[in-house]
Amino acid sequence: MDLIFSAVVESQDFSRVEEEISLASSDLKMMVYTLIDASGNIEFANHSVWQNSSANLVIDGYQEAFHHNVIANHTPMLQYNEQRQSIQAYFPFSDTNSATRANYPEVIYLEYDISPALAAANRRTLQSAIRIGSLSSLLILIALFIFYRYLLLPLQRLRNQATRVNQESKKIRAVSSIFSELNSIGDDLAFFKDKYLTGAKQLRDTEQRWLFAVEVSRYGIWDWHIPSGNLFLSHRWNDILGYKPNELAASLTSWEERLHPDDKKSTLESLERYLAGETEEFESVHRLRHQDGHYIWVLDRGMTVEWDKQGQPVRLIGTLSDVTDDVQNQQSAARFIKQDPLTDLANRRALTDALHELQQETDYCAALFLLDLDNFKLVNDVLGHHGGDRVLIQIAARLSSYFSSNALIARFSADEFVILVKRLPKDPNLALMRVQALASQARQLVARPFEISKHSFNLSASIGTTLIDHSGQLQPEQHIKHMNLALQQAKESGRDRVVVYSKEMDSIAERNLLIRTELNQAIKAQQLSLVYQPIVDREENIISVEALLRWHHPEYGNISPAEFIPIAEGSGLIVELGHWVLLEVCRYIRALMAQNIEPPRISINVSARQFNQHEFPQKLLALLQQEQIPPHKIELELTEYALLTDLTLVRESMLSLSQAGISVAVDDFGTGYSSLSYLQGLNLNKLKLDACFIREMVNDEASGAIVKAMIDMAHGLKLKFVAEGVEIQSQLEQLQAYRCDLFQGYLFYRPMSGEQLQDVLIDKQQQMAVSGM
Repeated sequence: MDLIFSAVVESQDFSRVEEEISLASSDLKMMVYTLIDASGNIEFANHSVWQNSSANLVIDGYQEAFHHNVIANHTPMLQYNEQRQSIQAYFPFSDTNSATRANYPEVIYLEYDISPALAAANRRTLQSAIRIGSLSSLLILIALFIFYRYLLLPLQRLRNQATRVNQESKKIRAVSSIFSELNSIGDDLAFFKDKYLTGAKQLRDTEQRWLFAVEVSRYGIWDWHIPSGNLFLSHRWNDILGYKPNELAASLTSWEERLHPDDKKSTLESLERYLAGETEEFESVHRLRHQDGHYIWVLDRGMTVEWDKQGQPVRLIGTLSDVTDDVQNQQSAARFIKQDPLTDLANRRALTDALHELQQETDYCAALFLLDLDNFKLVNDVLGHHGGDRVLIQIAARLSSYFSSNALIARFSADEFVILVKRLPKDPNLALMRVQALASQARQLVARPFEISKHSFNLSASIGTTLIDHSGQLQPEQHIKHMNLALQQAKESGRDRVVVYSKEMDSIAERNLLIRTELNQAIKAQQLSLVYQPIVDREENIISVEALLRWHHPEYGNISPAEFIPIAEGSGLIVELGHWVLLEVCRYIRALMAQNIEPPRISINVSARQFNQHEFPQKLLALLQQEQIPPHKIELELTEYALLTDLTLVRESMLSLSQAGISVAVDDFGTGYSSLSYLQGLNLNKLKLDACFIREMVNDEASGAIVKAMIDMAHGLKLKFVAEGVEIQSQLEQLQAYRCDLFQGYLFYRPMSGEQLQDVLIDKQQQMAVSGM
């Protein structure tokens, strides 16, 4: 919050502060989250009714004295309130004395409820006490039994056996005395002397075994006599550093001289602190020079075993072990903190750190590219997550092979990659030209075909980019926000394109957020409706009609489909909208049939996300059967992009739809991709030429030639050709000369309501009836 507030003071956009408070308050135990100014008034709070109120009046537990004490000492304070069973915290902002912050909050006051935790702890403590008491009683009984069974009873038996052994031993001379007790003691002393000699031999054997165990273990043993400086080093200690036994001098210098220069000071200080009694044990991980010249990492541990009369250490014994592999593994793990484990690229944390470092370099421009794979979920659905991972690895390899060491490539999220290009020209115009060229190259790298698990497919990428020219001293989070806004604009503009961030996108983002929020409620509030625009043949007979979605908002009026459809596609609402359109078309067809009006074929626009859903054809046919609508009354209009995912899956879906009688048309043909190979083998019925070609056709011979070539190609593929946007007679005449099949536009019909279309169909039926008579 401290960093966020410092950042937003300059921009005066305090929505981030409110968002942060809302996010923190999602924890139900967060009782109070407020920002309080010097007068004790609440500027921001997790309860909106508190804002602009005195903290003393509305917040129980708040102490104004603590507030002023925290500001005076500029030190945070936490305390436990026993009565309220909560933790209260006062945190001063880091720059409260700055002139720019004079009229803003100076303290963050929090109160966090820990009563549930305390209650749970009390409950667990009581349960533990009961268990411990029961267990202790049981252990006492067991201990008493063990004491009798394994101590008292064996002692009694030992005495009896010792007496028998003493009497039977021929090697011990009996003590002659008139007192039987002295005879018994003499006999016992003689007996234990013999046992002592036997034990001494066993001790020597044990010592030899211990020395053997030390030498064959992975630990080296050292024994340091401090007053004399003598140092015993075991054979294993020498072996760890590559030396033969006794090859090193028996002195502390042998160890000190082999310490790595970077580790020597800290290691010796650690030893001195232990000898001074400041630490409980000596333990250090450092590097020692091997006989071959390289350094190895070791774990050195020791403890005092002898003291002088003044209590000062005299002798230390310790162990040395080689931990080089462990340290290297830890260093490797540390690298993974900033590395994506799948692609070996940098991750989000590494990117943020690089942006922070970039703030110090002001002699060059830089650029961020956020690359998002369009509809990558479909790849996972078809190939599985393993196949999707292979695609991501290939993309990472392609990006890494092209972009030089002057760039940082990071995997930002599941199917998003970020490229940070440094040292671009300082002139923003020249840098922007370079940014556009690099973004175009990145798109081409992704667009190259993929061959995964016997599937051949193409992908596209939407790219949002922002130029970092150091003019605004923006924080890394703001640069990341800018590239996200640019990416969002690229997606909402139809995907597979590059958008460079501009300041206008901030207001566009606000507008899009409003539309996305309102669109969620638009269906339930009955704000959506359909209009219909007929498609006619060369004799102006209505062949079909296209259903067009409209949105009338009670407050903002009519919102253009060109504005809300891309937002719906980007947020996933397009699937719900598509389902609503389909149901509404079915309802309209049933209404026409109920009035004995022959309904025309109705075209429905289907998004790529909806069409490429698993089992989309089966679900569509099941819905038509449920609504009792003949499949031949429905036509689906798809953009070129919807056909460019997994062609095998697309062909199977098209075949199922065609066999059921559903017509499929490619909408906005010519605006998507230059490759036409995807048209081969697909069960298509129509190609719809985008209106932009029609507008330019009359005054541009080249555009006219393109239109004619497209019509000829459609006929060669045995497809009907539909010209959209026909508005004037000269356009119609030229299209007729090119043998265009069907026409749609204001020259014939404007989009009309269902009732108006019903009247048109009735008039057409009546005209046909009269002409038939």
